[in-house]
This record gives sequence, structure tokens and C-alpha cells, in this order.
Amino acid sequence: MMNCEQALSYIHSIPKFSRVLGNDLLRELLFRLGDPHKSLKFIHIGGTNGKGSTCTMISEILIDAGFKTGLFTSPFLMRFNERIRINGEPIPDNDLVALVEYVKSVSEKYSAEVSEFAFITAAAMVYFKRQGCDFVVLEVGLGGRLDATNVIEKSVVTALTAIGLDHCQYLGNTVDEVSREKLGIVKSGSPLVLYPRQDKVVFENAKMVCKQVGSKLIVPELPAGYNSAERSFMYKQEKYRLAMDGEFQAFNAVTAIEIAEKLRVLGYSINRKNIKNGLQNAKIDGRLDRSENIIIDGAHNPQAVKTLLGELDKNEKTIHFLTAVMDDKDYKEIVRLISKFCLPRRGSVTVTELDMPRCLSAEKLADEYKKHGIYAKCAHTPSEALRNIIHDNSGLICVCGSLYLAGIIKKII
Repeated sequence: MMNCEQALSYIHSIPKFSRVLGNDLLRELLFRLGDPHKSLKFIHIGGTNGKGSTCTMISEILIDAGFKTGLFTSPFLMRFNERIRINGEPIPDNDLVALVEYVKSVSEKYSAEVSEFAFITAAAMVYFKRQGCDFVVLEVGLGGRLDATNVIEKSVVTALTAIGLDHCQYLGNTVDEVSREKLGIVKSGSPLVLYPRQDKVVFENAKMVCKQVGSKLIVPELPAGYNSAERSFMYKQEKYRLAMDGEFQAFNAVTAIEIAEKLRVLGYSINRKNIKNGLQNAKIDGRLDRSENIIIDGAHNPQAVKTLLGELDKNEKTIHFLTAVMDDKDYKEIVRLISKFCLPRRGSVTVTELDMPRCLSAEKLADEYKKHGIYAKCAHTPSEALRNIIHDNSGLICVCGSLYLAGIIKKII
């Protein structure tokens, strides 16, 4: 029998991408596992930024309403188990080990060997079915149309959060192309709730796809009167408070509110108090996390970095950035945005790298900052970088550029 470390090593040894494009092998594997997904009710949520926050919000609303709620997200921040939760609790180690052993044996027996993410998706489906979940909040991994989570045949409600450019090598180089891929999760008879602040082309594509497949499009009104001190906003003449910081979270919240409202219309027992309690209970690490003078944010693409900088701009303190970036991200635009923010405010930048093949080297990242007139100090480990920046600077430290970096710094502090 495996232990947890061995189970995780096995998962990470699986190729990240299947040699066969699409979900046919995953369908075969799920069939051999008894098609657990076919008896589950899904809230399927895609998008570029805000997926994790919105998933957590609607999950907490459902929990407050008394539903046993599964939550499947990626990536994790501190521990792998965070990716598979029921009523907010990560999957226990012994259950995770048993799942990995079971899915591995079935996969090998029937030669249904899928990608790493598809394997985890299949394992999560088995777990949620075994545990008797009333709902599963399912976060898309990458894109939508070809994503492993899109193996489900239907969802009760589908939602898309803010859509921007990310994973362009797989999804396309324009918001038009990316949005079409992400809209691939919309299904006949399942209403689509669309985050209310999007490029015009996203709204146009959403209308077109919903008409084609027979799905009702729901676009929330814009939240109003955001109060940063109490993290509150007004929506349709009701006041809501959030556990998470940042005005952008109010936009994620109205998306979650409309998902909940649609569920209520469909006959599920959810009331206004459940919605308000759920939003106040919804907390996800690595999103504008504050610890004394350190802010940790998982912003890892230009759209998310731009949103982060908008929040930081409200602070009068000098800001010192600690960044690492994956080399498959649009790191040149991320660097340009941070540099433009730093120069007039006399902010500083320290760059580091992670022990991951995908991570851009600290030297290459520093060279990119140099092109914009920023001298970035290099540190080859996040712990060294954090020590240096705390020793050399006063003011506010902002950790960003990678969710993996955010998780490492959270562990350190």
C-alpha cells in the first residue's frame, strides 16, 4: 500500500498532457470506474481570473444552505489535498491514497491512461460520488472546450469569470479566440452566468454560443458602493459583506449571487441569508492576503497583475515587489506593468526563481526589468529573497507573479 508521499509522487509522474487530444480516454476511464460523474450535480465554473474565488463563494453559499458540497479546484497553494474538498475540508490523506490506488489499478487494467489533470479529475469524481455530495462546484483547469472537467454531460448552472489572455499557446492569441474556447463548457439547458465586466467581444460570443446551444445568458448588474474598510458593496438594493479583500472580489461575488439566485429559481432551497453568510465565510488564500506589512497575491497573468496594481495604488506606502514568473506566461507584459507602477513611486523589485522546470530564471527576469529602467535584485531562492527584502526595505512588500511563489512564501511566514 502507498503512503501519501508515494501517492502524490505517482500523480506527478503522470504526463501533464495526454498523447490523445480530447476526453475520450477519460470517458473510458470514468466508464470503468462506474461513471461517478453521471449521478452528480455540477456548478461548472471557467474563466481566466477569479475562478477560485467564485468557486469558493458559491461553495460556501451552498454549505450554508445545508447542501453537502464538493469543491474541485486547481492548483493548490499549500497542500495538494486542498484541490478536493467537501464542505470546505480537504480530502484526508488516507482517502487520497486509497483513491489514487483504485484509479491507478483501473486505469492500468483497461489501458485508459490519461493525463495528470484528467487522473485527478477522475479521482475527485469517485470521491464526491462515494461521499454522497449534493452538489459539486467544479473549476475548469485550462481553457474549457477540451478541459478534463468538460467530460461532464450537463451542469445545473455554468459560469464564466473574467476572461483575458493566458495560456495563449493553447487557447489563442486574442480575447476573441480565448473566450470561444472557454465558452466550450456551455451546455444545452444549463444557464450561463457571465462575470459582468468583460471585453465587448466576450459578451458577443456568449450571446452567440448561448443561442446556438439553447442556454439562457445571465449577466449580473455591476456592484456599487464598495467600502474597502468593511469589504462591503451594494447589489440590487441589498448590502453584502465579503471575507476577501479587494474591490474586484465584489464582481466575483455578484457572479456567485446570480448563480445562487438561479439555483433558487430552479427550486433549490437557498435564501438571502445563506447568500450573505456564504460570502462572509468565503476565504481563499493567496488573494490579497495581508500579514503585517506583506501582501501575498497569486496574480500570474497581465489581467490579474493589473487588478492587483489597481488595489495597491490605493496605498500610500512605498511598495517593494518580490516576484517569480513561469516562462510560459506573458512575463514581458507583467514586467512592463510592474515597472510602470514602480518608477513614479520609487518602488523596488526583487526577483527569484522556483525549483520547477517551467520557472523563468531570476537572471532572465531581472534582465527584463532592466529594459524598463528597473534594477531588480536577484535571489535564487524565495526564502533568501524574502530575507533580503525585509532586511533592506521598509514599507509594504508585495509577493506576486506565481501562485506557487505565493504558497512558498505563505509557508515561510
